[in-house]
Amino acid sequence: MTASSDSLRVAVIGARRGRTFIASSRMLTGITLHAVCDPLPHMRQEWCNEPGIRVYDDYEAVLNDPKVDAVCIATPVPLHAGQAIAALKAGKHVLSEVTAAYTLEECHALCQAVVESGLTYMMAENYCYMEPVLQVQQMVEEGVFGEVIHASGSYLHDCRKLFFTPESELTWRGRIYHDLHANPYPTHSLGPVARWLGINRTDRFARTASWASRSLGASHYARQHHPDRHDYAKEEFWNGIDSTSTTIATEKGTVIDLRVDWASARPHHMTRYELQGTKASFIWAEGAAGAEPLIWIEGRSPVNAKGEASGWEPLFRYRDEYQHPLWREHGETAKSSGHLGSDFFVLREFANAIREGRPPMIDVFDAVTWSSLTPLSAESLARGNAPVAVPDFTVYRHPQGTQKNRSI
Repeated sequence: MTASSDSLRVAVIGARRGRTFIASSRMLTGITLHAVCDPLPHMRQEWCNEPGIRVYDDYEAVLNDPKVDAVCIATPVPLHAGQAIAALKAGKHVLSEVTAAYTLEECHALCQAVVESGLTYMMAENYCYMEPVLQVQQMVEEGVFGEVIHASGSYLHDCRKLFFTPESELTWRGRIYHDLHANPYPTHSLGPVARWLGINRTDRFARTASWASRSLGASHYARQHHPDRHDYAKEEFWNGIDSTSTTIATEKGTVIDLRVDWASARPHHMTRYELQGTKASFIWAEGAAGAEPLIWIEGRSPVNAKGEASGWEPLFRYRDEYQHPLWREHGETAKSSGHLGSDFFVLREFANAIREGRPPMIDVFDAVTWSSLTPLSAESLARGNAPVAVPDFTVYRHPQGTQKNRSI
């Protein structure tokens, strides 16, 4: 970065998923897509018509490029932690797609790398920025829900087509499903819930336990679509889990239920959230046909003659009163970006955190805490669904004000 430049120069790592950053970067001032990196020639070729963007096939070359200020990691999940750590050691800020890490060792190493570098690390959990999610967060912070006692989140996405290449080989998702007996992808279902509950701020995860269904979805799909691969058709070939249920207890006594399902036949993927407080209740099944976020608020929502709750209201009936400031100010612009507008806010928050020398909304401690549910669920399942302790990764947090962010 030159002394006269005030733009954050970003390299996108992973050309396919990384294309989502193009639209968002064009909506924001002070961000320049400087480079893209991908080992696959056909993926790189799709970027060759993007003006002014360097195209790399080697990640090390990107890290050695002095004009790169930050990397946006959009590669297969098993690569995220290692690539993030390498970038931090090379002096680059990091925005990582979910999940942050797949082992507890990676979680600890990532915290250490962020603290030692003093650079900005953010996980791009875009579900936390969806308009209903942020409105509920605003309502929680203003006391509408009273004391929160229970929350749940689900991520239900039939990914079986993504398990296989056209040549009937396993993709990285397929290899994960083949190898991993655990909750494979917890952060979409958990991130918004953790934000509502103030995890790592006013509360923390204490214990967790997981349960697993049988693994039938991938073998059933393989028999239909890859009949020549008889190994795929065998249930015992797959170590993955069609539906994983994870329960978390917080130190304050709130209970969280999570469900993740990658391999069951169903329509377009859906996230489902619920939040129960002493004074209000919220439910939203995003992606379901005709679904809208719903709320019931004590003293404001309908009751019957006995004074009992009798009907839900649309959450957005309270938009004027409780819309989150981010959506109030930037919502119209954000709506044209991906994931219901949330991709815009992810990139904006990352750049602003660097400029302002502050931790981002989803910092490394959030990232590894949420991501740790994968190895912790594996441990719980291996121990017959026994509860296991959730590490407190905030012990790595360095003293306030020591974060070393480059001025941009």
